[in-house]
Amino acid sequence: MLMSQTARTKPRPDSLSRVWDAGRIIETPVANRLTLASLFVFLAKVGNLPHLGHFEIGKILIGLSVLALLFEGGGWKESVLSHPVMRSYLGLFTIALLTIPIAVWPGGSAHFLFGNYLKDMVLVILLIVTTRTARDVRRMMWTVIVNTLILDAILLHYGDQNITIVHLGKNEIAMTSVIAFGMLLGLPTAGLGKIFKGAAGLMLIVGIFMSVSRGSYLGVSAVLMLYMFLRFGRRAGLAVMASVVMAFSLLVGAYQLGPPKVHHALSTLIHINKDYNLTARTGRIAIWGRGLKIVKDHPLGVGMRNFPIAEGKLVEDVIGERWMDAHNALLEVTAELGILGGLVFLILLKRGMQTANRLRKNSETEEMARVGLSLVLALFGYFVTAAFLSEAYAVILYIQMAAIISADRVYSYTLMMMRKGDVVSQPSA
Repeated sequence: MLMSQTARTKPRPDSLSRVWDAGRIIETPVANRLTLASLFVFLAKVGNLPHLGHFEIGKILIGLSVLALLFEGGGWKESVLSHPVMRSYLGLFTIALLTIPIAVWPGGSAHFLFGNYLKDMVLVILLIVTTRTARDVRRMMWTVIVNTLILDAILLHYGDQNITIVHLGKNEIAMTSVIAFGMLLGLPTAGLGKIFKGAAGLMLIVGIFMSVSRGSYLGVSAVLMLYMFLRFGRRAGLAVMASVVMAFSLLVGAYQLGPPKVHHALSTLIHINKDYNLTARTGRIAIWGRGLKIVKDHPLGVGMRNFPIAEGKLVEDVIGERWMDAHNALLEVTAELGILGGLVFLILLKRGMQTANRLRKNSETEEMARVGLSLVLALFGYFVTAAFLSEAYAVILYIQMAAIISADRVYSYTLMMMRKGDVVSQPSA
């Protein structure tokens, strides 16, 4: 005879998925898997590899995912558009739309907004509405990590100078690797999963250092330091000591074992006063100064993806160094979408971090805390690396936001059902 009993204690990770039965939430396994498969086109860019670019794989997968979602029964749409993180995301889109008429190149701004950015938004919404269980949340995060490993494998195969085969630069891949590394650190694993986690972490570290992206060197060190601090938060002295030692050991190890290009990149971090970014007109300091001038002269913005055009056309006294990217995500958004757009972008990041940190601090389920930790570390990795890159509209950022919103919705519903006493344990004979 089958019996079921109400579980009031901390449930095992698997039991969290069974909460949905109590609330009659319909899972969408086919739509969810198809949406996750599309990540290999949006994130790993496999559709750009030779012989695959003509098949429009991403559009096919997204179309099939929408059809599957319709057939599998609804979308649990409640609270998607009203979620604070999603509201900020939609606000950013709205501001970008409003800046098209005043853009320095309206056609380019509209093309990017309705092409790249809108397609990414469709992916984000599908990720959220097809993620129904705790297992789906973990599956999304692991899919991001596997996608990043593919990018690292491509980077290592083609080298940092020829990586354009997937239409991504080495700095973008390095930033994605820092984010994935942070996501990997907190995820719970068991058995063979621990071996895969260790191997994946090593692969990500290798990819980061072989990218020769100094911003990513700082990013991965910062993620490790934050991880140690959060892990030993009640013993601050030990946390600081362990994080500094770990970050220092990582950098020294890379310097000793890496090829000459890694030695050179690390040397410029040590002798920062000689770096071209501080002295040259093509360096980041000079570009940031010109970017601030754009913000001052055009507080309403110059149009999405128009920073290089504005820097070339609008900034005076630029000789031979025009058409440069912003090399800072916040500056990029503020210059292109105006001061209001910059504020909305900051609110988006703040709300994302607050939501992830709330999950991390929750003590009712260990899994929720571990997933929250992963999301905090991943977003922190973006904070650090994007300070040196023009990656305000990078798809990896908005995939992170999809993971944060999904985790918040799933675990909030889980806790609600637990408190009602509707979490049903696995039937026993």
